[in-house]
Amino acid sequence: KLLKGIERADSVTFDAHKQLYVPMGAGMAIFKDHKSLSLVAHYAEYIIRKGSRDLGRMTLEGSRPGMAMLVHSGLRIIGRSGYEMLIDMGIEKARRFADMIKATEDFELISEPELNLLTYRFVPPDVRKYMHSCAREELQNINNHINRLTITIQKEQRDKGASFVSRTALEPSIYNGQLINVFRVVLANPLTLESHLVDILNEQRDIARRLLSGELALESGDGEDGEPLKKPLSP
Repeated sequence: KLLKGIERADSVTFDAHKQLYVPMGAGMAIFKDHKSLSLVAHYAEYIIRKGSRDLGRMTLEGSRPGMAMLVHSGLRIIGRSGYEMLIDMGIEKARRFADMIKATEDFELISEPELNLLTYRFVPPDVRKYMHSCAREELQNINNHINRLTITIQKEQRDKGASFVSRTALEPSIYNGQLINVFRVVLANPLTLESHLVDILNEQRDIARRLLSGELALESGDGEDGEPLKKPLSP
């Protein structure tokens, strides 16, 4: 369903790094008509001169990149059935994690997983209820505080070293395009257990509790260490 109409595209880009389990730098562009490659060809006087039939004229490296061998090896060793299993497991774990988040009172799912990636953030339950009825300006102020809370939780969790999630910033429609910081999770490791996901949420919840109590200092808006949080999120 998500790929419906892809046959109408002139070209498709694909990042093998995420879904084919190879190192970064394995992105590729696939063209429907090989003649379209001539639109991105480049030449030089000392190599691949005009008129050359060298395929390197149509790549960034001027040659076939070595990363292609890792993609080829993965397709041969893991194969279609192996990748299907890994991708399906990642999708299922992401859906399960999304359900776990939605079942809590203090975490908010921001983006539903389409494959194995989702985003969410911590929001105190009383604040979360209040956000549905407050004015836009006040909502922005609350989101600014939660952004700082999210950044600090993510950094503290990373520094502790027991678990890790990355973070990003989005402008979701549910908040009228206001910029919010969120936790970003990609579930690709087939050895990840549900207990690991529970531990991640529990650790983030504990860090948030320490921040809200003033035990830990909150990051300032510019990412530098700030003052202890003294209930700026109370409605």
